[in-house]
Amino acid sequence: MTRNWSNNAIREMDLERCITDLETLYQGNPWYGSSISDALDKVPLEHWNRKPNGVSNSIAALVFHIIDWRRFVIEKIQGNALFDISLNSPMDWRTDNEVRNDKERIEALLALQATQTELCALLKQKKEDWLEAKTAGKPYNNAYMLAGILQHDAYHLGQINLINRVLTKTTDE
Repeated sequence: MTRNWSNNAIREMDLERCITDLETLYQGNPWYGSSISDALDKVPLEHWNRKPNGVSNSIAALVFHIIDWRRFVIEKIQGNALFDISLNSPMDWRTDNEVRNDKERIEALLALQATQTELCALLKQKKEDWLEAKTAGKPYNNAYMLAGILQHDAYHLGQINLINRVLTKTTDE
């Protein structure tokens, strides 16, 4: 099966909409529920490293995973064709992914915020035709990459909310 790197939804993307979607997903009021920052504000420290039965990643692991894939996109926006993350590698899923105290939790949240700030600032410098250009070192275009990071963040936000909800119910019982 070959991938279609330029489907209709991606062709209709524009930079302003992408930046708005990133801002809404991160700290706005998305239609589907909490933003990333709102969801993480509700996660108590004791839930960051726990994994309910049947769950393979903790909230901390998911936050670091989101940060690392946002760094991937930042590197690609900056034109770094050599930077890559192999799926299921330590760059994809860190081996040291625990948040042991409130200081480390705050550091993780600040690192996530830094990726948000840098990502949006870099995109504001681009022109619309950049979306159709090939992503540095990849077989797809920049619009496909940006659609991917939005989908990626929303997917993992759902996991974070689910894990926190399960852990909250377990604690309440």
